[in-house]
Amino acid sequence: MATKVIALIILLFTIRAGHADDRLNVSATHPWLALLASFIGGAEVNVTSIRTWNADGDLVMAERGKVLREIPEGSKIIALDENDAQSAGIKSTEKFTVKFLYSPFPVNTASLYDPSVIPFVAQRVLTALSEWDGQNYPYYQRRLAEFQARLSSSILVGQVLKDMKFADFSGSSGVLLQAAGCSLEKPEGLETWRKGNFAGLREYLDEAKSRGVAIIIDDDTPNALKRFLTGRSDVYKWERPSLETDYPSFLHEQYISLWQKVTARPLPR
Repeated sequence: MATKVIALIILLFTIRAGHADDRLNVSATHPWLALLASFIGGAEVNVTSIRTWNADGDLVMAERGKVLREIPEGSKIIALDENDAQSAGIKSTEKFTVKFLYSPFPVNTASLYDPSVIPFVAQRVLTALSEWDGQNYPYYQRRLAEFQARLSSSILVGQVLKDMKFADFSGSSGVLLQAAGCSLEKPEGLETWRKGNFAGLREYLDEAKSRGVAIIIDDDTPNALKRFLTGRSDVYKWERPSLETDYPSFLHEQYISLWQKVTARPLPR
């Protein structure tokens, strides 16, 4: 009996190991593309990101460029467009098989936060994966459908924030609050404050607080401005997903977490 159990374990291990070796290896030029490719690819795709976000939220080469240097010749790479590929250090398409999703990407990369844009980019990612691995197209299609359904569900969860008032000091996260139905305002002096000139900022913050307006920041908010805002009870940070994140779940958690912090309420039962 024990021998049979051991043999079964070895067989299962062999099958899993073999499956892992058969996975499609894909690199992405941008962490947002890596998130999408990882979700849609699921168990059939192994994804690495050539660039990542550092502790300050800046887009930098992953492992100081080591990830790019170690990508084998002939590898498959997903890029938003040619400019995105060049920014990620892909100077020539001769060494790699590069799939440009757009020519060029019609909006700026900050729009990748926008839940009305993400599904369209995800559809292009599906197309790229399917071109390289056509036999798994039905699987990728199901994963895309799941992603879109869960993304929509997470946005609906965000309705707990509907009509709450925020001043958008973030770099790109405001679209997620707008999608949730929040009342969002951009202060007139914001661009000046983002450059480090804080004249009039304290007065604005006090006035906004008296109106019940909370301040939202993110990793794209300049560091000097974040430091100025540190310690205020009416300032809330919208986090950035890690590369291992299940994005719809992350978005769901962010909405609920922000609602709890702003209202100081326990999780609804």
